[in-house]
Amino acid sequence: MRFARLRAQRWYYAHRGVDEPMRALLSSRLPTDRTPLDEAEFVALDIETTGLDVATAHMLSIGWVIVRGGRVQLQTAESYIVRPSKGVGDSASVHGLTDTVVRAGIEWGVVLDKVVSVMRGRILVVHHAGLDKTLLDRMCLKRYGVRLPVPFIDTLELEMRRRRRKHHLESASSLRLSDLRGEYGLPRYLAHDCLVDAIATAELLIAMAAHRRATSLGGVLD
Repeated sequence: MRFARLRAQRWYYAHRGVDEPMRALLSSRLPTDRTPLDEAEFVALDIETTGLDVATAHMLSIGWVIVRGGRVQLQTAESYIVRPSKGVGDSASVHGLTDTVVRAGIEWGVVLDKVVSVMRGRILVVHHAGLDKTLLDRMCLKRYGVRLPVPFIDTLELEMRRRRRKHHLESASSLRLSDLRGEYGLPRYLAHDCLVDAIATAELLIAMAAHRRATSLGGVLD
C-alpha cells in the first residue's frame, strides 16, 4: 500500500482539472512494491539553485537521465540553463552560473513542462529530496496548481535508514553524494554540474540496489 496515498492524490488532482502535460502524468501508471527492478524506470535528476532556502531559491539549471533495465541510459540525458526571475547572487561562486549565463537560459515553465513529461510512468530519484523535490513541488503549484505527484527515491534518505538499522550513523558530511559514491566503490566525478550529479545519483541508486540484492522496487525502498 506504499503508493496508495499517491494514487489518491492523483485521482483528486485529475478531478480538479489540470493542463497538459500534467494531465497526462496523472493518468500514467504507478509502480507497486512488487514491480521488478528491471521493469521499473527511473529519472535521476539534479538542480542547481540560487540558494539553499527552498522557500526562496530559484532554479538555475537542471539535468536528468533515465535508468532503465538497471542501466543508466546516457542517450536520454538532458540539461538546461534556466532563466531565473532574480539575480544569481553569491551562489555563482559555487556552481559557476553567472547572471550573464543564466540570462540566456530557457524560461522556467518550459523546462518544468519537460520535467513533467519525462516523469510519466517513471520514478524520480534525487539526492536530498528536501531541496530538489520540494522546489519542484513549489514550481508545479505555481504553474499547474498541484504538487508534482510522482513516486520518488531519495538516495540520501535510503542511506540514512540503512545506517539507523545498523546503528551506524556517521557525520552528516559522509552523506554527501561524492562521499557515498566512494563508499559504494564508485569513482569521483566533478561536482556542481547538475547533469554530472544526476548521472552520479543514477549510478549510486544502481549500486545501492545491488548492495541490498534487491530484485523489486520494494526491496530498494525497505
